[in-house]
Amino acid sequence: MKVGIVGSEAAKFNALTELKARQLIRDLIQGAELVISGHSPLGGIDIWTVQVARAMDIPVREYPPAKLTWDGGYKQRNLLIAENSDMVVCITVKELPPGYRGMRFPRGCYHCGTPPEHHVKSGGCWTMKQAARLGKQTRLEVIE
Repeated sequence: MKVGIVGSEAAKFNALTELKARQLIRDLIQGAELVISGHSPLGGIDIWTVQVARAMDIPVREYPPAKLTWDGGYKQRNLLIAENSDMVVCITVKELPPGYRGMRFPRGCYHCGTPPEHHVKSGGCWTMKQAARLGKQTRLEVIE
């Protein structure tokens, strides 16, 4: 199975939630024939997935964004992940760590339509949604 792992940037994690994310990635990709990632310039799930997969000797395919913009960059990268994966898993966190300085979305994840108490907004949810439209398996993992 080709497993695409997407999710939140590194700044949305603290030391404990990062540790939980890395363990979850190990569990999710165990036995995968290929792991697919988006190589986010903000680190986090994309980078940790590649590190874990390589440590487990699982082949990796990365789709870095061609540009650091939505059109011509992230959108096309995310579509490649959705198209080339048999299953897409989005890993995000329930809440932002203290001191997080990035954008906040008080209405929750608008990609999923979930309330803010469910999980923080993640672009990985958009990718997961595209995979579902293509008939692929999807899974949302929220780390507390």
